[in-house]
Amino acid sequence: MKISLPKLFLGFLVLSMLCPFLAKSQAPNWPLLFQLPAKGKSLLSIDRFGRSYLANGRQNILQLDTLGKVVNTFSPPVQGRVAMVEAWSPAKISVFYDDRQRVQLLDRFLTPLAIADLREYTDGTITAATLAADDRLWLFDETTFRLLKIDTRVNQAVFENPLELLLDRRQHDITFLREYQSKLYMVDRLSGIYVFDNMGNYQKKLPIPNLTYVGFVGDELYYLANNELYFQHLYTLQTRTISLPTQPLPYRQILVGDKLLYLLTNDTLFAYRWR
Repeated sequence: MKISLPKLFLGFLVLSMLCPFLAKSQAPNWPLLFQLPAKGKSLLSIDRFGRSYLANGRQNILQLDTLGKVVNTFSPPVQGRVAMVEAWSPAKISVFYDDRQRVQLLDRFLTPLAIADLREYTDGTITAATLAADDRLWLFDETTFRLLKIDTRVNQAVFENPLELLLDRRQHDITFLREYQSKLYMVDRLSGIYVFDNMGNYQKKLPIPNLTYVGFVGDELYYLANNELYFQHLYTLQTRTISLPTQPLPYRQILVGDKLLYLLTNDTLFAYRWR
């Protein structure tokens, strides 16, 4: 079948016009504000005032300003393995040490407030913990396979939810908990994100596997996958993506602030101005 030259030319013209819309978006040219060494399995958190918190390879907690300057440091008297740092609460920072089964609470200047020994509330092993909006603690008990809420002020568990009917006990890897907008989000690396209400009752599952951490901004949750930043609306579930600046080592954690974007590799923390 013969195709006339005018029709062929028209086809190329239409295709050339569509290509900008079909091509994958390029990484934006954000200015790099600072980068810091972050050797080992460093962890990062961010508060509502734009300050970031880095748990370094020595398990110290460093509070950084928006220029990357260390303004406060917390060095625990007894070292432990930091499994989670959460600075989202307006008044407190929680640090979960999984090897010592403790949660250290700090104020905004990294001054110690209290320590919760989780072995007082369960004989099992806690693998994820976070501070609730009511100052209680959400815990995932790996051994007894329960979601717990404990009140350290009265020294007792105030809620528990067995998870056998929800998760496969043999195939799960709970890596993260976060309460946000009166919901509790529990990340299972193998299957996705489980959503509970603020009383711990199961509501739904977001089938997004291979995650170890999620963040929240406005009415969206965000996560890192394939060197891209994904945003998913909490209520419409609409998803959008942004390509990230290329680095020699893959990113393993991302945090989105009002003006800064923090990206963590196995050896460096990068901070970009993104809006």
